Amino acid sequence: MSDSIGIPTDCTPEPATSSRDRLLEVAERLFMERGYSVIKLRDVADELGVRVASLYYHFPGGKQELFTEVLEQAMERMRRDLEEAIAHADASTLGRLTAAGRYFLTQHKIDVYRMLESDLDEIGAEDRAAIESTVYQSLMMPLVRVFASETVGADPAHAPLLAGSFLSIVQAIHHLPDEFGSPIPKDHMVEYMATLLVRGLDCTSRSVDPTP
Repeated sequence: MSDSIGIPTDCTPEPATSSRDRLLEVAERLFMERGYSVIKLRDVADELGVRVASLYYHFPGGKQELFTEVLEQAMERMRRDLEEAIAHADASTLGRLTAAGRYFLTQHKIDVYRMLESDLDEIGAEDRAAIESTVYQSLMMPLVRVFASETVGADPAHAPLLAGSFLSIVQAIHHLPDEFGSPIPKDHMVEYMATLLVRGLDCTSRSVDPTP
């Protein structure tokens, strides 16, 4: 078995795309798509074609340290790219939501709620709190700001509820298997659902209050 991401030596410079970056890229895909509790370090090592011991060189803390680093890096990238997608979209609420939804379709099929409800049960309390905050700031807050803007017409206090609902819808669309056989492309599904949500807000935001 090759050990191309093993311990570097002084006479062997790191390639442009470092072994650590390659490890993080593979681990991100596996963790995001299958979950922390399911993936073992052996799975990551096998995907890379290296020994498990090589992973400990980069992450002495093992799977939890690797997962935490993967999530922090992925969430920061997604926050930045999501905000950029929204900023460059049509200024309308529909335009910004559609751009956000289509951006999510380009990313790994993350099951955010599984991650928060199940995967993080296996993480230490301190790391868990930090991860929950990072996920909220990266995936939810850009959407919360869209729904809280004056152009939407909704009560800003309801923005987190609306953002969470939209994120759930987009995730459901993203996870639809190809075998589902829908003739409608997923990016069109996202735009359609965003349209329904925006039109619903236009009709109900001034007359319906979900607060008990």
